[in-house]
Amino acid sequence: MIPTFQITISGVVQGVGFRPFIYNLALNYDLKGYVSNTESGVIIIAQNKKEIIADFYKELKKKHPKNAQISNIKISEILIEEEYPDFIIKPTAKNISINSQLTADFAICKNCKEEVLDPENNRYYYPFISCTSCGPRYAIAHKFPFERENTSLKEFEMCENCVEEYHNPKDIRFHSQTNSCPDCGVKILLTDNSGAVISGTNKEIFEAVSEKLNNGKIVAVKNTSGYLLLCDATNPEAVEELRNRKKRLTKPFAVLFTDFEQIDNYLFCNKTEKKAISSVQAPIVILPLKNQANLAVQQIAPSLNSIGAMLPNSGILHLISNLFQKPLVATSGNFNGSTICTDQDEVMETLRFVADFYLHHNLDIQHSQDDSVIKFSRKHKQKIILRRARGFAPNLDLSFSAPKADHLLCLGADLKNTITIAPNEQIYTSEYIGDLSNYDTYNRFDKKINRYQDFFGFIPKTIIYDSHPDYENAKKIIDFTTQIDTVKTFKIQHHEAHFAAILSEKKLWKKSKILGVIWDGIGFGNETEIWGGEFFAYSINKPIERLGHLEYFKWILGDQMSKNPKIAAVSISRNHKYFQQYCDKNEIKIYSKYIKDSSIRTSSVGRLIDAAAFTLGFKSPILFEGEAGMYLENLAQKAYNSSNVKLKDYLQDEKITNTIPTKKLLLNLVKAVKSNANLEIAALNFHYTLVKCVEKIAFFSKSKEITFSGGVFQNAVLIDLIKDHLQTKYKLHFHKMLSPNDENISFGQLNHYLHFKK
Repeated sequence: MIPTFQITISGVVQGVGFRPFIYNLALNYDLKGYVSNTESGVIIIAQNKKEIIADFYKELKKKHPKNAQISNIKISEILIEEEYPDFIIKPTAKNISINSQLTADFAICKNCKEEVLDPENNRYYYPFISCTSCGPRYAIAHKFPFERENTSLKEFEMCENCVEEYHNPKDIRFHSQTNSCPDCGVKILLTDNSGAVISGTNKEIFEAVSEKLNNGKIVAVKNTSGYLLLCDATNPEAVEELRNRKKRLTKPFAVLFTDFEQIDNYLFCNKTEKKAISSVQAPIVILPLKNQANLAVQQIAPSLNSIGAMLPNSGILHLISNLFQKPLVATSGNFNGSTICTDQDEVMETLRFVADFYLHHNLDIQHSQDDSVIKFSRKHKQKIILRRARGFAPNLDLSFSAPKADHLLCLGADLKNTITIAPNEQIYTSEYIGDLSNYDTYNRFDKKINRYQDFFGFIPKTIIYDSHPDYENAKKIIDFTTQIDTVKTFKIQHHEAHFAAILSEKKLWKKSKILGVIWDGIGFGNETEIWGGEFFAYSINKPIERLGHLEYFKWILGDQMSKNPKIAAVSISRNHKYFQQYCDKNEIKIYSKYIKDSSIRTSSVGRLIDAAAFTLGFKSPILFEGEAGMYLENLAQKAYNSSNVKLKDYLQDEKITNTIPTKKLLLNLVKAVKSNANLEIAALNFHYTLVKCVEKIAFFSKSKEITFSGGVFQNAVLIDLIKDHLQTKYKLHFHKMLSPNDENISFGQLNHYLHFKK
């Protein structure tokens, strides 16, 4: 009897060319048997001498496809009477229930970039070129395992040439589930704003798009995960027109560059950032401005010294960028905060007053996604995910080790919403969905839950949600509880969910004396308290304890407070006369009354940062979330870049054990301004003071390790300062796989429930 071995592999191993790789490797070792996709990954049955299979196994672990991520691999000898005549790729069994990580989308690879621009290649100017190493995966999946029949490409039957490539072990498209070409594949369509078709060959259509962009026009382009709006980034009038039409007055735009040489003309990009921007995830990476040259910087990123840069992640963007040869503004194809468009009729209706021309295609998108956005702190190169979406979602490679999850649905937060589900032995956290107060975004949230239910054949047994009584996503609970009598519900405090998210990401549940610094804008604390500047303690087998917080100040005028930094400054300072100079008599009267009468108070660090930004020159309304914080960070970064700044703790004489004296900190910042302190240095000292407050509370609590979560920790200067002054004394933990903002709430809800449910 020939020795037979079974090898099972789990992780991201479907849709990455794993089976073709195994097939060719097995032929090299003269193995007999098969490789196949399973519900949990890939299975290999191999026959040959033990020592040969042992060598095969070693090489498999060492040289697997670069896009694969193996989380578990096992080999065992099995008894089997059948002798296999050869080695084959065995078709995946029908109707299996997936229990593995999903495959995210991959940016276009080097080979495909070269082929699509080769006039001798049959895929010349075919924008949906792909292979086993690149192309859409999650975006076009109806379900998994990742087989063509489970994707939108099922509608496109491969032609004779594509079939030949598919079955050729030496071809880069051997068993590529996304294989297609101009003869059998996806078709593109260019129209103007009225729907009139501009016909031509693929090359002529892309040349027409480039011409329109050169003429200052705005073009909506259907990429592989949704529409993008493009315009010439060197044309200030075109960029300003896009702002006006989209009603996006100050929020920065991302810029699509042709290649690294072009990026280097305008931006600083270190090795860490270059590696990220050129990865298969191809995110937008925030980079410091080096040379404005002909770039419309003030229109792209008003008052900032950085730009979100991206490289082409698909054949579509590669062809446009290659022809245009200049930077392009590339922003989500939506209107005023709504969801990204994916359908031709939808985009023609939604963006009829925004885009001049539309480049459509007929490949259905199942999971629309915005581009992921990341940045790195300048000194310590700490990775900060600002938006986790295309290329990263929905997997979290955390080697999850919490108590077993069982059909859980976690609804996340209302702002920067994501959902997390546990339908099997895996954990899936969705891509960024958005602000659920927007009608279209709520519908996207609703559809995402429904689609995941279909995707996994999943009916939740328990729904976990935020303790805020007025969150929009609580409506979904009613939908389920009216349909399913047995569904349970469980609510979790917002900031404890943040803390649970970082504890899980960093695998700290078995540790003791962990300090959680959870700083954000707002989160429901109780009926009279809005939290946002929290200190928590965790030790193994003990509940989370709230140790301290930012000193409370009055929450006045509801949502207006988060949109007008002057209101935050007046409230924190208790209507101090310094800030009254920026108010008219009526405002002073109104603010005084609300400060006196309001029963709601807050510990929000986000509002403290708004007040500090106002003190240091940000006098306008906040037009997008985090705008004042970005202004303050930008000021501080300029001072931080200087090596001769002597830092000052504005609360150095304060004995801080559990409460940060908010009013005193702000008024000391005012004193610095009144004494004509450099505003950049004052901004840096404000950040430094916050770091010293963390240090004092960590010392008083006798903590050994410190974790950080919440939207405030998207601030790269703050993170660099924390590392400068605390990492020699404490073990520090920051998010690297999740965003620190509310995107991580759904994941934190799940982990909080699993560790503390009764």
